Amino acid sequence: MSAPTDKELLAKIREGDKSAFTTLHNKYEHRLFAYCYRLIPNRQNAEDIVQSTFVKAYESLATLDKPELFYYWLFSIARNEVYGFVRHKRRNGVMHSIDEEKEIWDSETPLDKMVNEETTDLVRLLLGQLKIEYRETLILRQYEKLSYAEIAAITGDTISSVESRLYKARKVLARKLAPYFK
Repeated sequence: MSAPTDKELLAKIREGDKSAFTTLHNKYEHRLFAYCYRLIPNRQNAEDIVQSTFVKAYESLATLDKPELFYYWLFSIARNEVYGFVRHKRRNGVMHSIDEEKEIWDSETPLDKMVNEETTDLVRLLLGQLKIEYRETLILRQYEKLSYAEIAAITGDTISSVESRLYKARKVLARKLAPYFK
């Protein structure tokens, strides 16, 4: 038996089956956290944003006209939460910093592991220095593997705007990485 689709789960939720929302939550929590954490590289803040995203999604399910677009709708809510968080921090003069946690890499030697960790830290640091619009587009394309049309659906931009932003983001990131890889 295959797993129920988002559309089927949403129909169950509308019929009063609260466990169906738990299934949706479990299905998307990790991806949503990864997206938020890459935009706001602080574990606690990313977890809080994911939690508020699911709360808002649950409270607003009645406004979702096309259940087959739940994934994009959910990421749009998360995007709004992230941008609201950033606006709040900027208004209060609080800058977010890169979380000290390191990703674990599977590598053959300790040297490979160390080089990979340093590279990951460098890319994470430089990603954190990009304008949030550039960072978001890169994350959705490179980490989430979304198409330009899917990114446009989440961000509310045109496909050409997404292409342009992605081009500019890659160019800026490449320029920032260049001194480290000569």
